[in-house]
Amino acid sequence: MTTTVELAAVPSVDTPGTCIYMHHDKRSYVFGRVSEGTQRAFGSRKIHMGGTEHVFLSGSVNWEQLGGLCGYLLSVGGAIESAKEFTSQENAKREQKGQKLLNKTLHAGIAVHGADNLCHTLAACRPVIFRQPICVRTYEHRTDPRATDAANLEPDWSDDAIKVWKVPVRRARSSSPRKRRHSDPTMAVDGDASPEDAIFQPRPSVSDPEVASAIVERIMFNGSLKNRSVLIPKKVRDLKSTDKAAIVEGGTIRLYKGPYMADGAEVPNPDDTVWHFPDIGEIGVDERSNNTVLAINHFPLPRTTYGETSMSYIIKTHDRRGKFNAPVAKSLGVEPRDFKLLTAGQSVQGKDGLVTPEMVLGETQRGRGIIVADISSQEFVEFFMERPEWKSKELMENVAVMYWILGPNMTSDARIQQFIQQHASIKHIFCADEACPNMITHPGAATIQTKLRRIDPERFPLLKFENTVRYPAPSEGSPIELGRAGQKFQLMPRLVFDDQAIAPFPDLVDAYDSVDDEVLKMAEEARAEATDAKFLERVEKEEFDIPNRDAEIIPLGTGSSVPSKYRNVSATLIRVPGIGNYLLDCGEGTLGQIRRLFDTEEAADVLRNLRCIVISHVHADHHMGTPSLIKAWYEQTLRDNSNATLAISCIGRYRILLEELSQIEDIGYHRLRFPSCPWPKEKDRDLTTREDLGEENFGLASIKRVPVPHCWRSFGTQLELTSGLKIAYSGDCRPSKLFAQECHGAHLLVHECTFGDDKQDHAKAKKHSTMGEALWVAREMGARRTLLTHFSQRYSKSDSLRRERVEGVEHDVLLAFDFMAVKLGDFQKAACYLPSVERFMEKLAD
Repeated sequence: MTTTVELAAVPSVDTPGTCIYMHHDKRSYVFGRVSEGTQRAFGSRKIHMGGTEHVFLSGSVNWEQLGGLCGYLLSVGGAIESAKEFTSQENAKREQKGQKLLNKTLHAGIAVHGADNLCHTLAACRPVIFRQPICVRTYEHRTDPRATDAANLEPDWSDDAIKVWKVPVRRARSSSPRKRRHSDPTMAVDGDASPEDAIFQPRPSVSDPEVASAIVERIMFNGSLKNRSVLIPKKVRDLKSTDKAAIVEGGTIRLYKGPYMADGAEVPNPDDTVWHFPDIGEIGVDERSNNTVLAINHFPLPRTTYGETSMSYIIKTHDRRGKFNAPVAKSLGVEPRDFKLLTAGQSVQGKDGLVTPEMVLGETQRGRGIIVADISSQEFVEFFMERPEWKSKELMENVAVMYWILGPNMTSDARIQQFIQQHASIKHIFCADEACPNMITHPGAATIQTKLRRIDPERFPLLKFENTVRYPAPSEGSPIELGRAGQKFQLMPRLVFDDQAIAPFPDLVDAYDSVDDEVLKMAEEARAEATDAKFLERVEKEEFDIPNRDAEIIPLGTGSSVPSKYRNVSATLIRVPGIGNYLLDCGEGTLGQIRRLFDTEEAADVLRNLRCIVISHVHADHHMGTPSLIKAWYEQTLRDNSNATLAISCIGRYRILLEELSQIEDIGYHRLRFPSCPWPKEKDRDLTTREDLGEENFGLASIKRVPVPHCWRSFGTQLELTSGLKIAYSGDCRPSKLFAQECHGAHLLVHECTFGDDKQDHAKAKKHSTMGEALWVAREMGARRTLLTHFSQRYSKSDSLRRERVEGVEHDVLLAFDFMAVKLGDFQKAACYLPSVERFMEKLAD
């Protein structure tokens, strides 16, 4: 039985958090932070997520720590469902042939462990995540047994492979007044004082996690694709102590905790109604039925406040028995059939009496371990060092590696350095911004981008990366090592470090030079055509009436469903000089894509000029990057000493999600405006006019939303800017005549193109569009320019999606690539390069 440990992700713009992957036979564990970009990093590193059974989140709970967790859970659930479907199809074939059937794949689900507000954060996503085929159990750690009894060395959690001690560290209390929390709508505001000047009155503690835990486990991730996000009524008299039921009080819900008549207790209110959560795997009822039900999304979570705890972990494998000595056992007269009893720890009869395991087994092998120490700021260092675990010889012995997940400028902290010297026999790995290179995390995507730049340098910029670190190289013999993705070692049965597994720095120079001569010749011909004076004169005449021709369209994510090796999930940035920046959807990792594409100064400019984010619908691949992007925008306004606001065009349910997330950290919620759902308890509006927007117009003259056929509350959206520029965005949908009519005359249409025309049945079944259907919408709309995006991952490198180009005809359609940057007035110039790009993609697919 082999146990291995690997650094799956270290801090970079693509993966802000450190993620450690431990694999033991057929079971896997994740420790550290599951930040945005983690599942994509797993894909690039070819690490299998499907066997994950436990996730131990380190640090304080916030979106930076677990922004990628929902996507990770959804991907594992998808893998489970695919495995079930494959087994079912294969068994149908085998049954016809009379062959032995495959065993059905069973997955125990995933347990998620973490600090304060874990359940609240996950449950806040209930408007957008529900009916998942995977079971999730939550363990929000609120106790600290070793704080009161340092001699208590019982693990806080264990299974048959590992033991885990949770090390909660409280934030140090500052003597200065606590920082105001602007995002809390409960702040007291006196007279004419603005929210900026309000005094924050902190709640005494974080909320009880039980309601949120029940929502996560019984509604969102209960293992049934047919479950509904509703509770059904029951009388108190009918409840059992094993039931989960809720009571509505003051507009919020809390769990019913007894008494129960089934236990023989006297119940004072047996005829009162409570609301019953479905059991794990139970289908439940349809909220559209005539039954009286309670829709869980219509009630806010119990309010919480910022968490005060950062979680670290000690992880150890179990001791293993010594090697069985068969010759000795035979010499003692033990029958071979009894060997297995001895290895299982039982004594057996020999020729001269009882034979004990100690007589035939070698020396017991002590279990080795690792430590995950998460210290995000100076506020946690003092209490971390005072933890009793570090003084325990039993806990600290046989620890092979200690991972330090550190905040900015923490690597040089004298207390941390002293701790390392006191435990110099342990290998200490620093995982921090200054200790880990901001290297390319996804070499496949970067290689293609570099080659495309060789073909069309105007449209395909070089990605920004840094292969050096600020932290000085550790001296020879130092116990300190700097974290690199791919660092891997075998923990058991022997301690073996594998330096060959470290992810290499991609050779982009070689990629640039490797584009073949045929493609380069075609690119030269395209360049000659695109710079021809007559061609440019014709383009100017054809486009004289298009406003903002200098507007730049930058696809940041062009894939669908899940991030892949070559494409991130949905996001399209539009930069309009003199007016502002607009983002069409914001899938997981969008902020990382911005920071990978632009240098620090320009990325800051992208954020400070952001005016509006459009969320087309609630599928996770279209919005899970929004909280981190909003927070980055907000922090940029603070650095700029600006009081700017940001518009979010979304449904009311998504507004609630952002408000509940703002209770665990200050993301700048008080600076957000919701023009499409301005009144939390009233109906959303599909047309927001210039008058509705008022002086705070975000560069917009109107926002028009059009219902489109895809999922619940899916919208196509048209943004009309104050300059007259009209941008239509389909989101995900089947081709919609209504969308085409309502947005007729749009200057730019960004339309999904999930499937090629040969996959019409797939498109209908999944309510997406083919290329031909998207182009039909463009024609019906009379769109001047069309960008096709949101491709199925099957088209990562193939030429299946392509269009023929006719010389002398106005070319108004382009296919999107991640990181491509094209100006609205350059579509026809970019089209000159289509033959060379398509030929390049053909060769890539061969």
